[in-house]
Amino acid sequence: MRIDFSDLDRMAGIAEAFGRLFWCLMAVAFLAALFGSAGTGLLVLILGAASFCARVGFEDFVRARRGEEDRSAKPQARSEPEPEFTVHRTSRRPRRTRVRALSRDDV
Repeated sequence: MRIDFSDLDRMAGIAEAFGRLFWCLMAVAFLAALFGSAGTGLLVLILGAASFCARVGFEDFVRARRGEEDRSAKPQARSEPEPEFTVHRTSRRPRRTRVRALSRDDV
């Protein structure tokens, strides 16, 4: 079976199937560990991790290809990026610094 990398909807469907497989494997691993089969639970956890990596790979591939299509369809003007976070000051009064008088022992 050969995967057609140009059909992005099908690739997104494969990624979604890997997501479902991941959660099913996590449930099976939990039940296996709960019923006392730690080795089987570990094996299923490793298989779940592999399916998660495959899902992320497919999603990233589809996102990259769709991004290329969007860029080739209409060029966008460059603008300043939005800030990721905004810092708000909660206190309105200025900070007071403490000034300590020097005693004879300090000199």
